[in-house]
Amino acid sequence: MEMTEPQVWTLIGVFAAVMIGAVSLLLRQNDRTLTALSGQSQNTLAVLTGQNENTLASLSRQSENTLASLSRQNESTLTSLSRQNENAIAGLRNEMIARFDGFQMQFDARFDLLENKFDTLEDKVDTRLGSIDRRLEELDKEVANLATRFWGSS
Repeated sequence: MEMTEPQVWTLIGVFAAVMIGAVSLLLRQNDRTLTALSGQSQNTLAVLTGQNENTLASLSRQSENTLASLSRQNESTLTSLSRQNENAIAGLRNEMIARFDGFQMQFDARFDLLENKFDTLEDKVDTRLGSIDRRLEELDKEVANLATRFWGSS
């Protein structure tokens, strides 16, 4: 069976309308179901909330009393530990300062020794370079004299 273009578009439109209608019906049904379930869960939640409020109030009083006594115990323990830590830190600080001072003296002594060695080496190098410089000047004079002898001077 052959169909014209307007007939094809009409069939496409009918199919689209049917699909949109079916989707909207499904969405509406789901919305109604969710609304009904929400009402039931709110009623159940209200009942459970009433029961839990009494239990929570009693637990809250008990926990407040327990926390107050634990707080007093912890405060005294923490004060004692704080004093001990402060004393230990002060001792470590003094020990570290003493060690750093000792290291500084050792490094200063070693650097002074190295500086003296470098000064000695520098003096030796200066002496040798001076000797080499004198020899080069003498060699230059000798080369100039030889050149004057062989090529003559003007």
